[in-house]
Parts: sequence; C-alpha cells; structure tokens
Amino acid sequence: MMGDIAVGDELIYRVREYAASERVRVAEIDERKKTLRYVVEFLDGEKKGIRENVPGSRLRGRWADVDQYDALMAHWESLEDYELSDIETDALERVFILLMPSEIAEWLWSPVRWTTRIHDSAGLEKLIGVSAEGMLAQAPGFTLDGDTILSPDGTLRVARYACRVKPMPVLDWVEQEEKEYQEKCRKGSPAVSWDNKPYTTDPDWEYEQYLEYGRPLHELLRSWCGQRAVTLKERAEAAEAEVHRLDLLIEDLFAQMKANGFEQAVEYIERSYVKDRITAYNHRTLVERPLDPSEMPVRVEYRRAPRWWGY
Repeated sequence: MMGDIAVGDELIYRVREYAASERVRVAEIDERKKTLRYVVEFLDGEKKGIRENVPGSRLRGRWADVDQYDALMAHWESLEDYELSDIETDALERVFILLMPSEIAEWLWSPVRWTTRIHDSAGLEKLIGVSAEGMLAQAPGFTLDGDTILSPDGTLRVARYACRVKPMPVLDWVEQEEKEYQEKCRKGSPAVSWDNKPYTTDPDWEYEQYLEYGRPLHELLRSWCGQRAVTLKERAEAAEAEVHRLDLLIEDLFAQMKANGFEQAVEYIERSYVKDRITAYNHRTLVERPLDPSEMPVRVEYRRAPRWWGY
C-alpha cells in the first residue's frame, strides 16, 4: 500500500499481482473503517469514467512511474516458473539459518516465495566461492536497487554451494535431529491436545512422521554436503565410538587384574595409558620456536683420565 495518497492523484491500479496496470484518479478517501479505502475513477479503456471503492493494496505507485513498475513486475513474474518441493524448502531454510548471514543474502517470501536477495556479492563469493554475478549466469534473476534477486532455482544453488564449502554444521544438525527422532520413535514425545491437555504421542506415529518428513530432509542435506564430507564425519564418529568402547573394555580388564593381585602392574599400565594417550592436540605436527642457547639443557659427559704406564 502506498502512503501520502491525496485526492486527485493519478495512480497505478492492479486488481491482482500480475494483472495489467490501469490508470486511475483518486476521487475520494473513505475513512469510515480502520483501514483506509479509496474511491478511484478509471481514466482509460472500457472502464473509463467508472468509479470503484478499492483497498489501498491495489494502488501500486504513481502513474508517472508505470513503465518502471511494469518492468519490475515482469521480472518478478518470470521467477514464478520454478516451484520447489516441501522437502527442498525445508532444506534450504535450514541451510540459510546455519550458514548464510542475513547481511550477505536472505531468502524472501514476497512477492515470489523462496527467491534470494543478495546484498553483498563479495561476501557471498568468500562464503560459497561464487559471486552474485556468477549466480546470475547460472539461474534466472535480475538486479534491484544494487542487490541481486535470484529465482527459487538460484536459491537452491546457493544452498548447495554453501553446504559443499562448509558441510560440518549441517551434518551436525542432521545428526542431532536423528537422535531426537530416535528418542521419539522409541517412546513418543510430550505434546498438548487441542483442549490443552498434555499427552504423549504414539511412537508408531512419530516413525511415520520421520519416514515422511525427517529422513527425506536428512538425505537431501547429506547429498548437498557431498559424499566426501559425509564419509569423513562418519569415519571420525566411528573412531570416537570405537575408542569409547575400548576404554570401557580396558577399565574392565584393569578391574579384573586388580582382583587377581596385579595392582602394581595395573598402576604402571594405567599411568602409561593415560600419559601417552593420542588426542587431536598431540597428534598433529607442532612447529616450535628454536631454543635460545640459555634454554638448552646442559649435557655432562665424564671420561676416564688417560693412564700412563710406568708411573
């Protein structure tokens, strides 16, 4: 809706978002309701001279700017052709929340849902390796007030690029989601009925929800992150799980040895086991500064004095 509308103004009138623009003049402002309405007179075509009482949402701007407005709406209409599935929209929303700062780019609800507005082309290139101009070469879009508008197809491409460059936050979120689904499918989850009564959902129903919504979303996000990232994370988690299993096994072994009189051996092995444990901090190669001569340890060597025969 426009502001500062006065009687006598010639404005752009559209009955629907992508209908043809019509020239109207404001004949009266209707202030009888909370929301202002306007009595407009059509100035051209078959409806010339006819007056209608219309909401402000149908008045789109000054008639003097009709050419620019029509061109802009034609751009927006051209982005309506690509339709996303519910799973795709859930996935890209999650990626934008996890990886995309709003000062660089954000997805839009209006006038075309799931389009992306890129505010910072250089920032986007640092984040995903592709600039706004590069994205325009791959997907439909246009420029608006210095920003770049991408179609829903372009939004999907941005999300996929972001996942390939920085997959771990997304894979961590997927893993946490799967753990939550696992608990729900095992014993249900707390909920509140329409009449405000608490109850626990049925585990079978939770599993159906997982099959319909959760698993497709997780698999799509994994595919965007790429097989290499998924495999790397799975191998790391498997190694951690195996270390934990061996820790429990060793603890049980130490307990058995102590019960059979090998306390001193257990103490020695346990001290060595803890001291020489390999972690991410001591496994990597460390580059240290050269030691100052004053810091070097002194090594003393003794040798036997020469023996002279005959004395």
